[in-house]
Amino acid sequence: SNPACFPLSKPAGGAGGAAAMVSMVRLLVDRGKFCHMVRSRGFIMSAIVAFLSGVASGVLYYYDSSRGGQFIEKLVPTEVVFNVFITFVALVLGFRTAHALTRYTDAAMYLHKLSACWFDTASTLFSFCRPSKADNEAVDQFQQTLLRLISVTSALSLEALQGASWCPKFRFEVVGLSELDDATQREIVQAEHRVEFVFQLVQQLCVDGMESGVLGVPAPILTRSFQEMGSALLTFHEAKKLALVQMPYAYILITATLLVSEAVCVPFMMALYTRGVWLSFFFSMAVTFFMWITNCVNESLDNPFTIESLALDPRGVQEELNRQLFQLLSQRSLP
Repeated sequence: SNPACFPLSKPAGGAGGAAAMVSMVRLLVDRGKFCHMVRSRGFIMSAIVAFLSGVASGVLYYYDSSRGGQFIEKLVPTEVVFNVFITFVALVLGFRTAHALTRYTDAAMYLHKLSACWFDTASTLFSFCRPSKADNEAVDQFQQTLLRLISVTSALSLEALQGASWCPKFRFEVVGLSELDDATQREIVQAEHRVEFVFQLVQQLCVDGMESGVLGVPAPILTRSFQEMGSALLTFHEAKKLALVQMPYAYILITATLLVSEAVCVPFMMALYTRGVWLSFFFSMAVTFFMWITNCVNESLDNPFTIESLALDPRGVQEELNRQLFQLLSQRSLP
């Protein structure tokens, strides 16, 4: 028989556009993210530099007006030279922005792929326990231990992706870590490479489960779980390049030099081509602020996993994985 088909309903009139507008407004007025952005180091530095640039432009305009408009015109280059310089700075920032957005989309992909790999590993191993010939207590012990180790591995992976230890970091929930034996907890804490250490514990648990008969499937089929575990570890190491590999230092230095030059040059040009102290102040401050804040946002996206960027929600992904693992545990006895 043909599968049932359910037509997709379309919102009447402009309901779709209105819903999109409401969603966009909610995103723009997200109080938590807005406050985090305003309090960020990049925003504060950009605002200070922009304000100083605006004040300098206003002072220059006032001084130039008192000298009959002959002071600045003798100092600044022609308008063509200034336009070429600003265009070059904008192109550099455009390249920097494109690079930052690429890192952001890659990080989002790795974040959810990593969670999916860990859940697939747990789900597959739970399924392999169904034809088990071992007693129920041994099967339950295996599944409970596996669930906790998978949760620990995921949390440690996300913690390692946040970079340097001195930076503020997310705190992740772990399922039943305190219920593991003291020796295991101590070894995890003391391990130099914690993710790889717990990963090895999961593999050893699977091998022990195969030897004890808890995993009641042939060895060739069991390799499916090891392949998925390997995929999770590979995804983790691919994501680490976003956390550990930064932009080349020379490019960062060139970008910073261009932005400082822009903050110095713009006040002169705005004082020359605007009318009034306040217009000179406003346009100089606006141009400088938007260029500097764009670069600061790009720098925060060098590692999108950090709490500073607030671009992704690794803590939410970890909590979702924990809920999925609890659901897996609750439905293990279903037919």
